[in-house]
Amino acid sequence: MEEEIFKDVVIIGNGPSGITLSYMLAGNWPYYNGSTHPIDFLNHRLQENKEKSILEQDLDYLAEGLDGRSLNPVSVLYDTLVHPQADLGIDTPSVISWKFDPLKAVNHVVIGRDDPGGSWQKMDKSALTLSHSSWMELPSLNIQDWDRNRIKLQSGLKQKRANVRTVANYYHSYVQSQGLSPYFLNRSVVTSVLPVEQDIAQALGFDKLWRVYGYTFVSDSSSTCKNFKYITPHVVLATGNSDKPNMLNVEGENLPFVSHSSSNLETLIRNQKSPNKVSKLLIVGAGLSAADAVITARFYGIPTIHVFRRSVCDPDLIFNKIPQDLYPEYYKVYQMMQDSDHYEGYKAYSSSKIECIKPNGRVMINSCKHGKEISVVNVSHVLVLIGRQPDLSYLPHKALKLGINPDKSVDCKKNPVDINLYNHESVFYPGIFAVGPLVGDNFVRFVQGGCLAVASHVVKTKYESLLNCCATLSE
Repeated sequence: MEEEIFKDVVIIGNGPSGITLSYMLAGNWPYYNGSTHPIDFLNHRLQENKEKSILEQDLDYLAEGLDGRSLNPVSVLYDTLVHPQADLGIDTPSVISWKFDPLKAVNHVVIGRDDPGGSWQKMDKSALTLSHSSWMELPSLNIQDWDRNRIKLQSGLKQKRANVRTVANYYHSYVQSQGLSPYFLNRSVVTSVLPVEQDIAQALGFDKLWRVYGYTFVSDSSSTCKNFKYITPHVVLATGNSDKPNMLNVEGENLPFVSHSSSNLETLIRNQKSPNKVSKLLIVGAGLSAADAVITARFYGIPTIHVFRRSVCDPDLIFNKIPQDLYPEYYKVYQMMQDSDHYEGYKAYSSSKIECIKPNGRVMINSCKHGKEISVVNVSHVLVLIGRQPDLSYLPHKALKLGINPDKSVDCKKNPVDINLYNHESVFYPGIFAVGPLVGDNFVRFVQGGCLAVASHVVKTKYESLLNCCATLSE
């Protein structure tokens, strides 16, 4: 029988959130470096306890009054400290320095399905990041310096935005260079997270404990597995929102020529010289993943039909939110979506939805703006890119309701995990924490603030437990 191994913290997910939290828990603590912060009241607060790590301070007090592009105050705080005037377009140096002390390391494990980097390892490697390259970096390792020091001949950072391949390699390298590899259990799957019986938890000195079970692939063939069992007071959900694709829920969606991942496009491209090449591709979706697919298909000369529900004038359409001078490739797709008649090999159906997909490749498209007007097209492949959702199937769904609306499943956009804003612990279930997209932070520069909140809570909890233990021994 497998032995249950105790960990102070079990992190599920080895993407940027999991990596950052591991870095902090490994004994790397942030300190105010003495630089003047452009926000006067924050600068004053930092001066008050400059000898103490940010992890040890009152995050509620430090974050009070700050505004930023996150609904989570500690995420705004962290971003304001590391990128003081980023949203003004000013490259102001960070006011944070990191100090390593092995005695402050917390016993933890990071569990991930893939190599370190999470979903970044599965994205289209040639695509460019939406954010500036400096906003993709993790603590203490400048991504441009790292890129310049690589042995490879060609750098991926000749522009403000990085390609996905560079970022994925950076995250993988980060774990090794920062000495975090011993904490990582990669190519592993969590199968269940269950509460420990209350009497057992209390007998071990805890109010709440969780069991985390799963398995690790121990060979490249993915056929040999080894089970793991952990017991912990802190389970951190850092899985992001890219596990399961959203579905159209229409007839024919499960046909073999219908796929739901942009990675399938790479396979189609490799087959372009074969007799079974794609004669016409239908892409569904109006987000950046769909836009990347359109760009790639056109580059390889694949005739493309583009179907999306929104109007091109919809203010919530992503292309109406990003500046065209910074994202020229996306603006070009947006122009095509507005008037596809001027682009050979591309046809857009705006304000439209798929009615059904037939086995012979015929697709019925319903125009939402013209009543029940139906268009029929013949295609050889359908690529559905309408967003993704987290896979939290390892949680006991009948008892565990984590969202702000507890009666609905967690949705990163519409129903994120309901948390205490200053330590990211679940409001409903003590000992369960969430960071990153699960709490609405979709950009790397913001997910790290959630990690700061969790790490601060863990450190303070361990310190209080140590004090209580010492007090008991002295009696």
